[in-house]
Amino acid sequence: MQNNSFEYEYRESLKSLADDKKITQNQLDHFIRRGIQSISPTDDFDLKSLGKMLPRIVIGASDDYINRMKVPYQATSYIAANTKAPDDSYIYKIPGKNAGGVVQLSGGKRKSGDNAFASINRILIGYKAIMVSAVNLMANKNQIWNWQFFGNHFKESNLDIYEDLLKLELIKKRSKNFYYIVIARSDKTFKRVNLLEEYRKNEIAVLNPNNKIKVIFVTSQSGYDYAVKTIPESDLVNYIITGEEFVIYKAMLTLRKKYSVDIMLNDGGRIMSNGVRDAGLLGEERVTLEPYPGNGLIPNEIDPSSILGKKGIGLDENEVEGTILIHSNEIGDEKANVYLYPLDEEKII
Repeated sequence: MQNNSFEYEYRESLKSLADDKKITQNQLDHFIRRGIQSISPTDDFDLKSLGKMLPRIVIGASDDYINRMKVPYQATSYIAANTKAPDDSYIYKIPGKNAGGVVQLSGGKRKSGDNAFASINRILIGYKAIMVSAVNLMANKNQIWNWQFFGNHFKESNLDIYEDLLKLELIKKRSKNFYYIVIARSDKTFKRVNLLEEYRKNEIAVLNPNNKIKVIFVTSQSGYDYAVKTIPESDLVNYIITGEEFVIYKAMLTLRKKYSVDIMLNDGGRIMSNGVRDAGLLGEERVTLEPYPGNGLIPNEIDPSSILGKKGIGLDENEVEGTILIHSNEIGDEKANVYLYPLDEEKII
């Protein structure tokens, strides 16, 4: 759903960034070619309650651009809390806490802004595929992190929002061939996270055949040889083998060509999404910024590996390095932000 006025303002803001030497001419040309999608829940889908909370939902590439790509268009979905540290950093996890300490990041309770934004990200970006690392899969083995995991919080707090999310899912019509994609680089990965042992005990929700979720393991030859003996290929399980070495680009080409995945949610954790970013294949970060959650909820000493961003390090001086901030929805004291990375067009088009 395109909005000409918003598109015009977006292009003008890009030109201003180029004039100020914050992005290069090549980056300007790339972002303009790439286009944008602007969705109004109220005007486009008559979802008035959702539209009050999220008046505009933005995706950082047009349908036409995504259709021309050789790999899936990928976006992440994170929550990050301000630390009040001198460098004004934001952290996306608390090491050692259940589910990465997501509840602590939002002040000790699930907040409506992140629940809505995370639900939207799964409905609009992750309706064909969600990609996770084997490490994250096992850390949350009992959960299926679909939109209901977040949206169900509205059943009691705001039933109108919940019903709008249900309607939006029906409008998007989740793909019949929805895939849960699991990245396990080699046999060592499978062994390190005890994936096969937990599979034998039927402890992994997405691999429970009763849940009827189609899973694709992306791995090297050694990973395939090790895993397939215990988890054979079937109607619900497939493998993408990238060769003797693990090569993410090869896997993405196969996902697009063989499985027709043109857009997906990269929900696998920071190490994995950073690897995809460094390969020039990550389109955007969709992040709910939370205020400082309060004393005692986050560590006084911040683990550097938990930092998602710091104010001023983006191309346009936003919080996420290497990105431009293209849209922000303020929901109370939360901000639902969309940050774009330049894509490597030699690889993707």
